[in-house]
Amino acid sequence: MPLDKMTNPEDFVPTHKSVILHIQGKPVACVIDTQNNYDSIKDNLSTRANLLGFLNKDDEFGLLMGFQLKIKTDEEFFQFTVYPNEEFTETLIFDERIFIINRQMDLLFSLKINTDQFVKTKSEFDKFQKMVK
Repeated sequence: MPLDKMTNPEDFVPTHKSVILHIQGKPVACVIDTQNNYDSIKDNLSTRANLLGFLNKDDEFGLLMGFQLKIKTDEEFFQFTVYPNEEFTETLIFDERIFIINRQMDLLFSLKINTDQFVKTKSEFDKFQKMVK
């Protein structure tokens, strides 16, 4: 949904940067976070994650694809709002995994996620790319 149709667009301001790293030649989708406080949720059975993809209409850049990643436990809540590049989106669609890293590229936390909010096939992705261009 474009931000101009959202009732609360301030909730979709970017909070984190994304990057693609290549591990053994394979691209992985990473979000850079400066907090290193994920030890408490790594083995927490109450951990739940939610990924919501959305479109933002910008006057200068046109239509931008973004996502919100929310990680919750009974005691903690983390939220990331990111506008990734095309390679990140494609990697996320096919790998269905996000790595949270720090600025030194150390792994802090990783999640296997269901990307139902995104297109699920290469042909759908290509069709979306043509619509955006």
